[in-house]
Amino acid sequence: MGSSSHTDAQGAPVRPRIVFSDMDDTFLAPDKSLLPRNMAMLDRLAEEGIEFVPCTGRAWYAIPPEVCRHPATHFGVPSDGSVVIDATSEKVLLDQSLGARRALALLSRVGGLLDRMTFEVFADGRVLTNRASWELIGQLGLPAAQTAYMQASRTLVDKPLEQVIRDARTVERLGMCWGVVEGSREVADAARAAMEQDSTLRHTGSYGSAIEVVDARASKGSALAWLCDRLGIAREQSVAFGDSPNDLEMVRAAGDGVAVGNACEALLAEADHVTATNAESGFATYLEALLG
Repeated sequence: MGSSSHTDAQGAPVRPRIVFSDMDDTFLAPDKSLLPRNMAMLDRLAEEGIEFVPCTGRAWYAIPPEVCRHPATHFGVPSDGSVVIDATSEKVLLDQSLGARRALALLSRVGGLLDRMTFEVFADGRVLTNRASWELIGQLGLPAAQTAYMQASRTLVDKPLEQVIRDARTVERLGMCWGVVEGSREVADAARAAMEQDSTLRHTGSYGSAIEVVDARASKGSALAWLCDRLGIAREQSVAFGDSPNDLEMVRAAGDGVAVGNACEALLAEADHVTATNAESGFATYLEALLG
């Protein structure tokens, strides 16, 4: 695994003041549980006054509460950087949300695909969907842990999707998942083409059978940069951990971008360092060496 030596222009070790981490397949175990060594590292970060920021595609209320309420956690970056949240007040500090108008327009463009893919509205800290979309999750051939997480973290709303969008205060981002069943490639191509008709949107993802649709300005990297500036922390004093394409901007923006050993090839190529896999508590492994 890569060394944990991160140095400044003079070659002196840089001690982090803030640590960002993706959740799924990075901080969490493969079964999406919390790892004791990683949680112990959060305790140490709190003791040493180092900020910890969960930086994830998940909605705010889908992040494990043990992480959101931890003494090291004062801020969160959910929904792929669409918002930055004050963890105590749950107030939105930075809003780069997609919004209702563009969400409704995209929904109209993909309406013919909704019998073969989910359509999920990340809004007001939750993931809102209707029953048809929720029931489809279990039919898409996804891994058992992913299926269970998605079904448990979605809020069922007994309304048409159009009304779900109109009733939300803040539509942060959208999610569309087609799984790995027969015909899914055609659905994927059509969904991406529909999204790309609007140049003010972009898509990213954490696994290949879905896309996460956000405002073109929004990314984990832009949120990292904004929060460091707000807190008066130099980017060189930040460390970020990730595994997936939606972590690329964050790893590039951080002073020290770290890929877990199970990361995708693109992230492994971009990272400053590589640590152990998420199953091996790579988050804690790296920081234990860095902090001494």
